[in-house]
Amino acid sequence: MKNAVCVVTFPLSEAGYAPLSNLVNISSKIANIVYVVSGGAALEKIVNSDLADVQTVNIAHRVSTKLLMRIFNYLQTQLKILGSVITISRKVNVFVFFIGGEALTLPMLSIKLLRKKVLLMPGGIASKGYSIRRDPLSKFFSLLSILNFGLADRLVIYSYSLIKEASLAKYHRKTIIMHEHFVDFTAFTIAKAIDERPNAVGYIGRLSAEKGVLNLVDAMPLVREKKTGIHLTVCGDGELADQVVKRIKNGGLEDITNFTKWIPHEEVPRYLNDIKLLVLPSITEGMPNILLEAMACGTPVLSTSVGAVPDIIKDCETGFLLESNNPTHIADKIIALLNNPELLSKVSVNAYKLVRDNFSKEKTVEVWRKVLLDLREWDE
Repeated sequence: MKNAVCVVTFPLSEAGYAPLSNLVNISSKIANIVYVVSGGAALEKIVNSDLADVQTVNIAHRVSTKLLMRIFNYLQTQLKILGSVITISRKVNVFVFFIGGEALTLPMLSIKLLRKKVLLMPGGIASKGYSIRRDPLSKFFSLLSILNFGLADRLVIYSYSLIKEASLAKYHRKTIIMHEHFVDFTAFTIAKAIDERPNAVGYIGRLSAEKGVLNLVDAMPLVREKKTGIHLTVCGDGELADQVVKRIKNGGLEDITNFTKWIPHEEVPRYLNDIKLLVLPSITEGMPNILLEAMACGTPVLSTSVGAVPDIIKDCETGFLLESNNPTHIADKIIALLNNPELLSKVSVNAYKLVRDNFSKEKTVEVWRKVLLDLREWDE
């Protein structure tokens, strides 16, 4: 039997493409064949990529705002994924449940009954995100996650701080601190020195409550009062897109703001090289891919100290940490940093070196190879 890995996620928006692509890339370097059971815009981009020895199963998920219909659609999607993983299970010994996989209890239970190995990689703390968004199904998803944490053979967590934050200490014997992140340094590089860039700050990512993007937009009128020639770039989409547009207008920021929806991943380096500071005012995080990509472009990051962020950002050395995502505090930090070009230049260089030394594809693949070999005795 060929060595095979199956990556399972809940259907993902375009925001999930970069992490999913990374994990599939890594798996394809270790296994003879990689199956991907997912759906949405992220899977479409995987299908259209040039990854060899990757087979995909497209899972369609219907979206509804009505509570009962949401539950019905969610269970229906679980059943679709269940059918797919059962079909694939005879070819695969190791399943990796990734984004949204922490709540896919029916598929995971079936895999365990079939005596297959399961590695669960929740990324961030999904239940906290649901709670922040005041999702009425928050407790339901949290219960499913707890069941899956118990079922999985291994838990892959980005940071020790996330273990504490998500109350996962009781699973310490099967927990591994690891990530799927790596940076393509042929694409993400320093094209412009910091002092050659305009006084621009930016945000690239999902426009959702847990990301704190509205707090950044609310901070910008305060920045503008004290700093001339300021610009704001916002790239992304999500449930708060309309609110972002509204607050840009209400704050009188239309003339200084470049707001786009999702931009192709290959265009992200250009946007990162046109700003002096990337701001990530998240309430909860795992390890945001854009953080590493910005650092590879020599773009300093100003972020809240959540998830795995403080493992990477050392304040005033490899980036900058916010004490809170209060708009006034964000504004004060942005103004202080833009008024200190020497510090920005120092951090730009340090951030680039840190990512270059620690987040190569080769290093990430080797770590994953050891973990997967521990789960499955590969045929040599």
